[in-house]
Amino acid sequence: MAIFTTISAKELERQAGLVFQGKAYKLFLAVNPGALTSESLASDWLAAEISGNGYSAITGTVAAGTYRSAEARFEMPAVLANFQASGGSFTYDTICLHFTGETYLHSITVETPSITLATGQAKAYTLTLAQDD
Repeated sequence: MAIFTTISAKELERQAGLVFQGKAYKLFLAVNPGALTSESLASDWLAAEISGNGYSAITGTVAAGTYRSAEARFEMPAVLANFQASGGSFTYDTICLHFTGETYLHSITVETPSITLATGQAKAYTLTLAQDD
């Protein structure tokens, strides 16, 4: 006998609203000194954030999302980021998503090898925030 549990779209919406909607975020670039992991404190990652040469973190607030039946999940609007170097180059190896006031990061994305953007070069990222069963 098989038992299946399905979480309703409305419950996924409720959860996503509690987790993401209305939360301020900062998407930033960092150079990991070697000891930081996804379990490290946000303050340690923020201390590793790069600076200079046109770099600027992306900030915003998560808006309401929509249920995507094809994926069976509730998605918030994508976090879009475009980082561009000017006046010199910068190097990073980690993209960090932090929700303001939280002790830990939401997530890290590691670039291997590290990325160096020279003056005039840019790199774009799209992050999807979703709640699924």
